[in-house]
Amino acid sequence: MGAAAASSPPAPAGAGALQAVVICAPAGGDPTRVVGGITLLERILRQLAELDAVARILILKPAGRSLPPPSARVRKPVVFRDAAGTEAWAMLRAARADLEDRFILVAADFLVDQRLLRWLAEQPANTMLAGQAGGAPQPVAHLAKQRLDPAAGRDAPDGRAVAAGSLPSYWESMHGEVPLHLLRVTNEAEAEAGWRMLLDHVQRRAQELPSRYFDPIFENLIVRRLAGTQISANQVTAATTLLGFAVSALYFTGWLRVGALLGIAVEVLDGVDGKLARITRTTSRAGEYEHILDFFYENSWYLALGLYLARAAVPHALATAMMLVLFDLIDTLVYAAVDVRWGRSLDNLSPFLTRFRLVGGRRNIYGWFFLLGFFLGFPGHAFYAAAAWAGFTATVHLVAAIAAAPSLIRERRARAAR
Repeated sequence: MGAAAASSPPAPAGAGALQAVVICAPAGGDPTRVVGGITLLERILRQLAELDAVARILILKPAGRSLPPPSARVRKPVVFRDAAGTEAWAMLRAARADLEDRFILVAADFLVDQRLLRWLAEQPANTMLAGQAGGAPQPVAHLAKQRLDPAAGRDAPDGRAVAAGSLPSYWESMHGEVPLHLLRVTNEAEAEAGWRMLLDHVQRRAQELPSRYFDPIFENLIVRRLAGTQISANQVTAATTLLGFAVSALYFTGWLRVGALLGIAVEVLDGVDGKLARITRTTSRAGEYEHILDFFYENSWYLALGLYLARAAVPHALATAMMLVLFDLIDTLVYAAVDVRWGRSLDNLSPFLTRFRLVGGRRNIYGWFFLLGFFLGFPGHAFYAAAAWAGFTATVHLVAAIAAAPSLIRERRARAAR
């Protein structure tokens, strides 16, 4: 592709002030190498387009090198320019005429944590990232054009270098510590390391025991198969929801063991769609409503079981089902209240709650109650145990949220005062 601008929609007025510069240096790795289902270049473009601070993107490439245009998900103006040189820093200096006063720089052969890019956008110019403490500055930086010495050649410009691993790695939305990554990918071994790193990056930290130790084995295999295909995360969500209601039908008609096994499959697939969307950077507004669908098909399991067991003369089966639905609703409302009111995850309010998440009552825990109870021939007892554990969990979470409310209010006031 030549120097013409790619056909991308214009950035909204006031969306940002920074230019982003992506360098495809001949001496670096192949920017079209696919890692995590999309090319390195496309991933960086999608990441930069998500930053409010970035208004437009400039791609520097060798003369004669053809690169694929950005996808429709890159909703910022993108321009390609030829630049002389083989090293990233030399190409940057050769293209000074195309640079704005301040810009974010990313070499196209890097996998860069989005949190690092967001942090760079907030820094005063010249700030560069290094892979490790004391390491050489990498072409992932926030720079000022006026401080870019044209005579320096292939050397990094003056400025502070910050090790990526020295920055805070706690990630509220992922419920724990997630290492910040900055990885150059130049060969297949590094591409495989990048795959493993991305799969770890999209794994939520606060999980139930099955979701931490059982589900990821299968989730990651499926994500690897689906990433890069035409199957989207939303399609996986739709399929998971249909299977979820199929479990209800099996429970209602008495196929308890088959239903329990399919329920475990639903448990695995329920983690695939989110991972697939995050790893391919295809998250959408529709995906935000997945938990609503989960709530309805999960509770349809409990009602279907209650109706079948009631027909099978299991005492108080329907009342148990209603209690299980009620406890699940209370627990869901407590989580939502903490999130909406204080912008926090309930599981992150204390070390105890983080540990309790491993065994706290949720569908993934009840599913294993059912699997064991149904195959051992004690369906009623498994159902009673799930309802009792749901009640205990809802009580623990409600009491913990009330107890934490004063400190959360003080924390919010302190933030507002700053």
